[in-house]
Amino acid sequence: MFILVLWVLGSCGQEKEKATEAAEDRIEGTLEDLSGIHDADSLAMMANNDISEMGDKMTNAEKGRFYSRLGVLYYQHSMLEKADSSFFVAQETYVILGDSSNVSHMRMNRAAMNEMMGRYDKAVEIYMEVIDFFKRKKDSLQLANSYSNLGVAYESMENAEKSIEYHKKALRIRRIIKDTINIGYSLNNIGVVFTEIIKDVDSALVYYTKAHNIFKGTKALWESATVSANIGHIYVDLEQYDKAEKYFNYSFKIFDSIKIIQGKAELLRSFGQLYFAKGEDQRAIESLNESLKLNEKAENKKEILEINRILSKIYISRSDYANAIRTMQTVNKLGDSLLNIEKQKAIADIETKYQVKEKNKTIEVLRLEEQLHIKQIRNQTMLIVSLSVIFVLLIIVYNFKTRQNKLNQKQLRLELQNYLLRIDEMQTEIDEKGDCNKFTDEKLKEFDLSERETEVLKLIAQGFKNIEIADKLFVSQNTVKTHIKNIYVKLDVKNRVEALKRVDIV
Repeated sequence: MFILVLWVLGSCGQEKEKATEAAEDRIEGTLEDLSGIHDADSLAMMANNDISEMGDKMTNAEKGRFYSRLGVLYYQHSMLEKADSSFFVAQETYVILGDSSNVSHMRMNRAAMNEMMGRYDKAVEIYMEVIDFFKRKKDSLQLANSYSNLGVAYESMENAEKSIEYHKKALRIRRIIKDTINIGYSLNNIGVVFTEIIKDVDSALVYYTKAHNIFKGTKALWESATVSANIGHIYVDLEQYDKAEKYFNYSFKIFDSIKIIQGKAELLRSFGQLYFAKGEDQRAIESLNESLKLNEKAENKKEILEINRILSKIYISRSDYANAIRTMQTVNKLGDSLLNIEKQKAIADIETKYQVKEKNKTIEVLRLEEQLHIKQIRNQTMLIVSLSVIFVLLIIVYNFKTRQNKLNQKQLRLELQNYLLRIDEMQTEIDEKGDCNKFTDEKLKEFDLSERETEVLKLIAQGFKNIEIADKLFVSQNTVKTHIKNIYVKLDVKNRVEALKRVDIV
């Protein structure tokens, strides 16, 4: 029996383990399928279908892993809003699991998404939460990374003072823990702030040079090439063209050796700008055309646009107006094409390139156009809704008034009919009573009616109207009305019917 129990328990454990493995395989398979989708709308639709099918079946651990990976896929498709939402679900799931490390990583991701969407205040708020967490945890490496990210956020907000403050905090920690590569990153980031925001090229050059010296002694080839290119641009601004060419050549050789095509394309454009500044127009055109070929192959429309702008300036300076017009036509065509791209995606793509601040104007224009378009739609919608409500209210009021008038008319007709019927009944009763309806002197004396009032009352009893009574008595209608009013007072009645009843005529 004991052996049988052990066998049953072992079987149950194996079944549970198999079920867990099957669930994990299902999630991994789903994520693999989603990662193979290239269209953003299709990705969103398929992800929603998968969530509907698996939602209640996933454990919290599986849910956290699924949504964190889904957030990365959305980010890769520039669907930043959905990426932020997915990272938030993963974050809340890790909170339930008590996995504080992954909670902070999800917050870092959300901060980056909000930063790229231009929600800088929200990004800063989340970065501060992450910084507090890593401070409590005493995780120096992640704390330095958080400070660095916050510095980049303030750089995007063009708050140079705050940006440098947090980059230096990151630099201080990285020096303490001897994180060599990231020390170079911090130095380069500070150099970018001095270049792009403060416009202090001398200070920028100091930090770029320190970063370059660090990267040169490591295997960080891409970073070394990037910083070297930054230094080259500084020397172009300082009109020290030989030094600029030296650093551009260094960067180009590295990008060529590690086969970074986009890096080579950008350096060729830099060479073109350098040669143009030196007055070597033909070399500039050759370098820019080589860069143009690489960017056309990569379908990088933004770079193609910038290169054609530079080429048009060179052709104009050479009085080559035919080529200048051709390149300007290309610029206009590409400009229109780029403006027709989905605005939110264009903003996200531009904002991820922190070092290219010239494009902030394009971002702002796109954002303002989007806001204006939304505002126009909202105003038009509100106007249509308001007019519709007013129209409906007018119809309701009109119908109500019409119905009310019909009811009033119907009521008046009924009252008139009843009044006529009552008069007919009274006339019939008077005719039937004949002499019985005559006044007795005793009855009239009881109410102290005058002779003229008695005559008027007798004529009323005979069914005569005021005008007819006036004609018979040779007096005015007002006089008749006065007599009738006096009769009502003496008899203590309100109308003719009550008066006749009072003296026993009906």
